[in-house]
Amino acid sequence: MTRPFGEDGGALAAAGLDVDELQALERRLIDRLGLPEPHGGSIDAHCHLGRDADGHRLGTAELLADLDRFGLRRAVCFALNDPGPDRQFMAANAGVLAAARRSGGRLVPFCRVDPTGDWEPALRRAADGGARGLKLHPVAQRFGLDGPEVAACARAAAARGWPLTIHAGYMARPIAEPLRALLRAAPGARLILAHGGRGDARAVAGLARESERVMLDTSLAALPDLVQMPASRLCFGSDRPYGEHATALHLVGRAAEVAGWSDDDLAGIMGGNLATWLA
Repeated sequence: MTRPFGEDGGALAAAGLDVDELQALERRLIDRLGLPEPHGGSIDAHCHLGRDADGHRLGTAELLADLDRFGLRRAVCFALNDPGPDRQFMAANAGVLAAARRSGGRLVPFCRVDPTGDWEPALRRAADGGARGLKLHPVAQRFGLDGPEVAACARAAAARGWPLTIHAGYMARPIAEPLRALLRAAPGARLILAHGGRGDARAVAGLARESERVMLDTSLAALPDLVQMPASRLCFGSDRPYGEHATALHLVGRAAEVAGWSDDDLAGIMGGNLATWLA
């Protein structure tokens, strides 16, 4: 069955929704409103795999089908909020790493840990398994960003040449000053702030302008926040399975029009900017 807006058609039908109508709505969004043309090096900076404590889930085949459908080459993936009995995402990280190995290089695995616990064994195991970045979620795991344990995680990621993705959206406020302190405490860290820094957007935008070690992903961001940012500090993201690619691409397309981004700017946002951090 079709997957309008990335959702399972069977589940939508079971809920009494008209799948054909939703499919047509998505098609109109793509055809009438326009999307940026994905480039050969396009990367989605923000995708999850596995299952979440709240019931959301996404499998490898589904994500790869999404990428194919929208002409995207690669996706950065990390675990959903499924920390497991060890509280350090050991099993969930292993699932992401296994999916990446099966993907032929299309899925770029990041590991996820809880910095308030014994995270170092989980990070080492993920690194040995081929992880290429780190994800922290201060809201889901309930920690502040200016603590010494977060700085230690950031330094460990930097020592491996990894970018560090940090949830910076819903309920993550205020965060700009703690992030500034984190950059001082971990001089080599490179931070990808999710959701356009929407939890503290104006202050986070200032931080990104100050530091070339800060990038914002566009997943579930607000249009006014994106258009005030230099294109060089942005990378495309969808937040699958919470977000989906049609509206994520549409958001970037509208931002490009409003901000007057060039084709080169858009190519950077759609993959080039992030690729330099993943090399």
